[in-house]
Amino acid sequence: MVKKKMEKNKPKEEKVKKNSEESMLKNIILIGGVIILLSLVLYIYTQSQNSYTYKNIEFEKTLIGNITFYETTTLAKGANGKLFGFRLRTNPRELTTIPFENLDNLRIMKLNIIASEEGKSFNCEGYGVIAIPNLQRLFTEMGADFGKEEGSNCDPDGKYNHFTLKYGNKTEIKEVGNRCYEIIIKGDDNKCEILPVTEKLMVELYSRYLNL
Repeated sequence: MVKKKMEKNKPKEEKVKKNSEESMLKNIILIGGVIILLSLVLYIYTQSQNSYTYKNIEFEKTLIGNITFYETTTLAKGANGKLFGFRLRTNPRELTTIPFENLDNLRIMKLNIIASEEGKSFNCEGYGVIAIPNLQRLFTEMGADFGKEEGSNCDPDGKYNHFTLKYGNKTEIKEVGNRCYEIIIKGDDNKCEILPVTEKLMVELYSRYLNL
C-alpha cells in the first residue's frame, strides 16, 4: 500500500522538479538577456562619448600621451589629391557655443591673411604657436594661401579673407566688412581661448570645403 502511494506521488514530484528546472532556465535566460542589453547600452553610450558629429563632420576622440584630441574621420581630398583631415583640442560640442556673426557669408578664398592686435603676442600659454600653424596647414591642404601680415588691412572689394586677432570679453568671430573678420578672444597674452576660436573657424572652413 505504501509502495503504491509512493509510486503514485512520483509523477507529481517529477512534474514539480521539471517545472522548477524550467523556471530556473527561464530566469537564467532572462538574466542573460538583461546582461546583454546592459552591455549593449553601455557600449552605445561609450561610443557616443567617443564619437561626435558637428557640421556633418565626424570626429573620433583619441588620446595621445596625456592629451585628448578630436580627430576628423570625415576626410576630404586635398589640393595634392591625397585625403586629409585634422585634429582639434576642443570638444566639437563646445564649438557650438562660440558665436560666428554672419556665418553664412564665410567663403574659402584663394588668399587669406591674418593679423594681430597691435602690441599683443597671443602666446596664450603656448597655444598661440599651435593655433595659427594649424590654420595654415588647413588652408594649405585646401589649396589656399595663408599668411600672417601685421599691419595689413581688409580689402574693400573682398578680394581675400582678412582675419584680425583681438582680445575681448567674449570669445567670438565677427564680420566687420567684406570678407573681413575679427577673431575676438577672451583672455590676455598669458591665458586665453585662442584654440577654441581658431578651431571653430577651422571647422566652418572645412565644412564648406567638403561641399565644394
